Amino acid sequence: MHIYSLIGLCFSILIPTAGIILTDAPFIWPISVLLYNIGLIFSFANIPQRWARIISYNLVSATFFIIEASFFLSFYVQNSGFNEAFFYHLRPDLLYAGLSEHLTSLSMIVACMFGFLIMSSFSLKENRPLQSWIQTVSIIVVFLGLFISPPAKDLVLFFENRSLATEDGALFEDFPELQGSSAKIEFSLSKRLNIVLIYAESLEQSFFDEKLFPNLLTNLKKVKEKSINFSNVDQGTGAGWTIGGIVASQCAYPLAVEHEVDPNDLNIFDKFLPKATCLGDLLEKDGYHLSFLGGADARFGGKEKFLRSHGYEEVLGFNDLKSRLVDDTYVTPWGLFDDTLFDYAIEKFVALNNEKSPFLLTLLTLDSHGFEGYKSKSCENYQLGENSILNSIHCSDQLVSKFIEQIRSSAYSENTLIIVVSDHLAMRNKASSLLESSIKPRRLTFFINTPEQRSEENSNPGLHYDIAPTILDIIGYDIDGQMGFGKPLALGSGYLPGKLGQDKWQKHSTKIMAIGNDLWDDEVVLDGNGIDFLSSMLFLTIGGREFDLKAGGFIDVPSTILFLFDNSTLALEKIYTFPLEQGLSRETLGEILLQNKTKLAMVISRSKYLAGFSDQHLNPDQWIFFFGRPGSDYVSGGPITGDFLIPFDLIKKLSHSKIDDRVVRERRRLLDDFSGKKTKK
Repeated sequence: MHIYSLIGLCFSILIPTAGIILTDAPFIWPISVLLYNIGLIFSFANIPQRWARIISYNLVSATFFIIEASFFLSFYVQNSGFNEAFFYHLRPDLLYAGLSEHLTSLSMIVACMFGFLIMSSFSLKENRPLQSWIQTVSIIVVFLGLFISPPAKDLVLFFENRSLATEDGALFEDFPELQGSSAKIEFSLSKRLNIVLIYAESLEQSFFDEKLFPNLLTNLKKVKEKSINFSNVDQGTGAGWTIGGIVASQCAYPLAVEHEVDPNDLNIFDKFLPKATCLGDLLEKDGYHLSFLGGADARFGGKEKFLRSHGYEEVLGFNDLKSRLVDDTYVTPWGLFDDTLFDYAIEKFVALNNEKSPFLLTLLTLDSHGFEGYKSKSCENYQLGENSILNSIHCSDQLVSKFIEQIRSSAYSENTLIIVVSDHLAMRNKASSLLESSIKPRRLTFFINTPEQRSEENSNPGLHYDIAPTILDIIGYDIDGQMGFGKPLALGSGYLPGKLGQDKWQKHSTKIMAIGNDLWDDEVVLDGNGIDFLSSMLFLTIGGREFDLKAGGFIDVPSTILFLFDNSTLALEKIYTFPLEQGLSRETLGEILLQNKTKLAMVISRSKYLAGFSDQHLNPDQWIFFFGRPGSDYVSGGPITGDFLIPFDLIKKLSHSKIDDRVVRERRRLLDDFSGKKTKK
């Protein structure tokens, strides 16, 4: 083997080797990378044309390298492979906001990739014909390497889970009590308590370990000792990031992000998990006033859409609270510092107490987010002050405990229940090596501080999904029916650990996620109101449902979006979304449209992305719409200059328009010309 090949192979295994050293990635990972890269080098060696050999090898190798690098980043950030949380965060707004936290890792990955590709290209400059048996063995080695590859296995499993499609009967075969179940509650005590629910960003239970983090959470530890502490609550599937953790802990179901749309753009729907009955729905129906305060943009990650869909009357985030800032530069890349948030929270707590109805006040902290965290200026540093994330965690200890003390020293203490729960386990941060050195299993922080400060230790095994039923049980509600995958922990093990086993429920993750996916209402049919676009709001109304076209749900520019309808029933079949044009090339939309030439399609995008389906004399950045059957020349469309309406009569005519193969060929030719391809005759 050429010396350049050996150097290239060394570059190729740097990332998986770093993965098994820095994280809990499988030890077989570097071996799999080494095997399939050796196989690829020999497999491509027989291509006679030098540039064809080098370019084709680099394209294949770069693709594999990107997958390996993504797997490393997933393990580096959350100590886990490809999952819902990783793919959810592959969006421009989230990537940009957290980019600076991982520049070192990203720089290392880019350097390794270029080193690997350059060395491999040098090794393939000369044509070295190989015997046929060597070629055969090299192909076998490629497949062997991929067969044992942890990233490949994870990726296949993830997309198998995403594509799970079963009939309702089979879907609920293992969980018959969930089919058609809608939980109801009945209050059994004499007085309804007000509830303060604090989601402490990434504040998992391991941070209370005095051996690992002496005096880190001194104040909260004292509060926890005077509370009902649930010490054995694990992270549920579909709950490994903030909105996933909030949904799972309030609805007792996972956030299944693999619905019809891109998993990063669930904000487009007017209703968020409409078939779920969540904590907010139950309390709102029983007369509670629900408020939410958070330092980030309330629309970020779909929080506002979810909360307003499930009982919350008031949802306040960065845009609502930033006016309180004396210094408008006192913000983090994600939003307000926590000391600003808690200043407002105590005022809101007092104001809510002056109202007649009981209330649920939900808070979401922010300082301990990310790799390094963001410490509020009012906080003291941790005794080991060189670690920024520990300073932020220590700051959370000071601010959350101070807020709890303010409530407990107020005139409203006797009527207030306080809950502290981590939204999810900590992802990769500057304290990860210490977290991973713990001999104790990593668990969520979850304790309930009652007015009488009842002290109790509860070690029943549970998951995110058991949190809402446990809260309802503690405040005096009897639950009629099964509340998702949850069960009150005061009554024993949580629903899934009790039914399937504490260490066995994960084997059913595919079915659990599929049931979560079933909570979305995807029945949309074009009706007499036609299709109505409101440019000022970036809303598209179809079949009485509003679709929010703002990129990511909160950036005031439209997302490219493509709807496909059955041309006979006019029922919505599929939605493709491309927020901030992520994953969108100049031929993407055209390819999808030509593959669905008989369907009825509605597209909103820039002119440059609709070659063959728009007037190419338009400004390439002009926003336009296309509606009709992609294989017909009878369509509707044009520049978007304001509001527009596609009437139902026109929709019916277009749905029956004739498919013309000549039109398809011409659109294919225009698309190929536009993308630089040669059209097949």
